[in-house]
Amino acid sequence: MPTAVSEPFTKMAERIQHNADAHFGGACVLVPPGGGKALELLMLDAAEDEGQFWATILTRIQTAIHDSDQKKLQARGFGAR
Repeated sequence: MPTAVSEPFTKMAERIQHNADAHFGGACVLVPPGGGKALELLMLDAAEDEGQFWATILTRIQTAIHDSDQKKLQARGFGAR
């Protein structure tokens, strides 16, 4: 039985199997520590463009880092009052 941490991986495996007839463009599951939101990406891409896959993951990671940093800054601001 999947745990809260393994659930995104289980769901991704199911999504990949469900789309077995599609052109696989890549898959990624990243689960941060501390109960943070998982980053899940399944790309179906007829061109099977590896560069596009890595660029998409990079953008999503950069966005997640930015969001995390913003939350930390907001928490500090509220704590300083």
